[in-house]
Amino acid sequence: MKLSCVVIDDEPSGITMVEDLIGQTPGTELRSSFDNAFDALNYFHNHGPVDVVFSDISMPFINGIEAAKLLEVHCKFLIFITAHRDYGPESYEVNADGYLLKPLMRVKFTELVNSLLEKKNKSRLLYMQKDCLLIKGALKNNYVNILTRDILYIKALANYIQVILTAETKTTHMGLIDMERALNGNHAFLKINRSTIIAVDKIDRIDGYYVVMKDEERFTVGRQFKPAFNEFLSQRTINK
Repeated sequence: MKLSCVVIDDEPSGITMVEDLIGQTPGTELRSSFDNAFDALNYFHNHGPVDVVFSDISMPFINGIEAAKLLEVHCKFLIFITAHRDYGPESYEVNADGYLLKPLMRVKFTELVNSLLEKKNKSRLLYMQKDCLLIKGALKNNYVNILTRDILYIKALANYIQVILTAETKTTHMGLIDMERALNGNHAFLKINRSTIIAVDKIDRIDGYYVVMKDEERFTVGRQFKPAFNEFLSQRTINK
């Protein structure tokens, strides 16, 4: 398991410094780097969230502190990197997960990465209960408990997913792959296309490669998912 990372710094030397450390530190992988927060936000809109954002604070147009509220919904951890010690209190006011001073020291960077990996491992344990899922809510350090028996289907939308329940809908900023891992081995759920996981007991009917759910929502089975879907039908059909 690795931490996916994005770097934001208006100085090329600052970007290079963090990129080099990411490349030298086990457990991390660089997704992209940007010289301003706006381009990073556009990236998240198109490609989804990452685990860690390493952001400089002193930047033109919008600094790291001001951008924190916009960035934190697109990452599990927001780490500020700056040459100015006096930003410490402000960084914690916006719920930053770490604060590193330039020039960066490899030991300090590695210690921070290891602590984030440990937090990520612990957070994954939240999803491993058989009969319920604990998903991140709209606010930082806020979680919502969901009973798996109430799930109709799960849809990926841009940089978040929607969990459609029998009585309501819950939204959480995480990738569908994380939900797949959480449901791994749970045969009550089936992924039928790149953006949809369904609860098989909530299927109303199947028309060829179209699945209609109890709420009449209709999904198409993706080409690469047809073999698994056919196997599912073979195992569940009585009068073949």
